[in-house]
Amino acid sequence: MNPDPSSPPANTLPSVENNREIAIVGGGIIGMSIAWELARRGQSVVLIERRSAGSEDTSAVEDNTQTNRPASWTASGILPPANFERATDPLDRLRGYSHQLWPQWAHQLGELTGIDVGLMRCGGYYLAETVGEAAAMGGMTAYWKELDIECEALTRVEVGERLPQLSQWIKDNPWMKQRPDLAAWWVPDEHQIRPSRVLKALHAACVQTGVRFVYDTLVTSVEESGQQVTIGTDSNWQHQNILADRVVLCGGAATGYITPTAKLENALIPVRGQILLLHSDRFNAPAVLNIGNRYLVFRGDGHVLVGSCEEEAGFAQHTTAEVIDHLRQFAGHVCSDLADAPEIQRWAGLRPMTFDGFPLIGRQPDSQRVYVASGHYRSGIHFAPATATAMADLIEQKTTFMDMSPFSVGKQQEHHSTQS
Repeated sequence: MNPDPSSPPANTLPSVENNREIAIVGGGIIGMSIAWELARRGQSVVLIERRSAGSEDTSAVEDNTQTNRPASWTASGILPPANFERATDPLDRLRGYSHQLWPQWAHQLGELTGIDVGLMRCGGYYLAETVGEAAAMGGMTAYWKELDIECEALTRVEVGERLPQLSQWIKDNPWMKQRPDLAAWWVPDEHQIRPSRVLKALHAACVQTGVRFVYDTLVTSVEESGQQVTIGTDSNWQHQNILADRVVLCGGAATGYITPTAKLENALIPVRGQILLLHSDRFNAPAVLNIGNRYLVFRGDGHVLVGSCEEEAGFAQHTTAEVIDHLRQFAGHVCSDLADAPEIQRWAGLRPMTFDGFPLIGRQPDSQRVYVASGHYRSGIHFAPATATAMADLIEQKTTFMDMSPFSVGKQQEHHSTQS
């Protein structure tokens, strides 16, 4: 997607006089969400992205293994239930606040850009086919009860009535036959969203609110001095400096390698996930089906997402035949109609994982003008509105909606020092 002609031209670097901008490094879901939130608050924002213009647009994808995509493009778009008011765990409070923001964000993005991001409260089924999965779900449902999240236990008969496509799986599943009252749980507040549409809508919203995009540009250094930050960049084999008032590092799994001054090289681990997209006309009702750490996302238009896996494969962002075959077998095992369903696409993404599971949201401890927003692991889409709101409040020195100290960058830097 190319910027609107009325917007400032891309790849136009600011002069020394134009150093009051807030620079966002990284054009994924977190980077663009922060850019949009700051811009609509009246801030001047420049977003620096190493990919080419159009990388957030699915029309730029020419084959099923193309890897030049933000990790958020490759997400499934599952938004599990959450409750900000009842949660006490910091991660669940962040999730809960974002969960209640998403309907408003989806509406505002649609009104501003005309793009429907596909947010729907479709509900989610949680099924167990092993003793371990049932035990884990027992703990989860008890926790949901504490959070006042509605969860209904279903028998295998009820599952078959609601999801007739699973009838063969239920019939052939010996564990389910032996435990008819522990077959599944229904959670009505589970949502799904279309990540590719979200990225296109955010890009369009950023352009309309005045965010300036600088594409094909790799940030090589971030140096703070006095009342400005100097961002060293390489673009088309030319080194240039961008001056900014403040900078937010949002590079996903690669955030730790943007600049050594952040001291985060070992704090973020890329974890690859692979997804398979199938199509079957029998699946025309939207829903999410979770079985252990695997899932099927029924889009409601015949498309079915099959995922996922967790692999520490460095920064290798490509699918593998072994995992795709496993996903295909899983889909056919659960829904026999999917065994021979035509493949539409396959892709892989790199999730940014921190050593304690908490994302980094805040200012560098040894800096006044450099901030970090990364490490959201499997929840980047879900956490985006809350992260953007908190980051904008921190930059504007306003009170945040919750205590953000559990997400401080400092403890990740301490982990870096122990690994050095």
